[in-house]
Amino acid sequence: MRLLTTVTLSSIATLSIAFAQTTMCFKENHKSMATIETTPLDGGACGSTKSVQDMKKEGWSIDDINIQKTNSGTNYIYIFKKDMHQQASSISEEKLEQRILQRLEERKKVEIEVKKEQARQRMSRSGKKLYIDKCQSCHGEKADEEYGTSRALIALDLEEFQTTLRDYMLGEYDRGQAFRMIPYANIMDSGDIKNVYSYIQALKDEKKEKQEKTEESK
Repeated sequence: MRLLTTVTLSSIATLSIAFAQTTMCFKENHKSMATIETTPLDGGACGSTKSVQDMKKEGWSIDDINIQKTNSGTNYIYIFKKDMHQQASSISEEKLEQRILQRLEERKKVEIEVKKEQARQRMSRSGKKLYIDKCQSCHGEKADEEYGTSRALIALDLEEFQTTLRDYMLGEYDRGQAFRMIPYANIMDSGDIKNVYSYIQALKDEKKEKQEKTEESK
């Protein structure tokens, strides 16, 4: 993926950025490239309800795309752009400058969103290996199995997940099958914990998507 460059005032020869909106949408672990353009995308103006085709019908065009293969499918990140058909001569210089600065800020936000999403996907990939090696045998392939008196990991938010592991490490939680978990908790640093949680969230999103498709097919 080519890095989205921050546009400076000196590079705006045609002032096109002043009349363009940008938004980022994505889809994780999609199974078929043949259906990606008709599948609702998450994030941005897509909001889990609009597909690539829907966005195009509303006047958006694809400005950039990142495609990355995973063991579970393919991750897609789309950057959409919508040109605003207005002429520079129709507005004052002050308003034009304000519009340019506004669009630059919007583009900066999109760049940040892209970097966050890419980081989340990297964390999920790292967390997957840790989860399979250290957690799956007790908590299930989809992190939805209750182990002893413990809640399913997929039901925990980040704070609960971090607090539980901290209590294991400090010896403050020693009930049930805690003796099995303590050795694993002690070798996980804060980065490992966030990576595993990110992978669990990816499993949660996948489960939610399947449930929504099941409801739609009824």
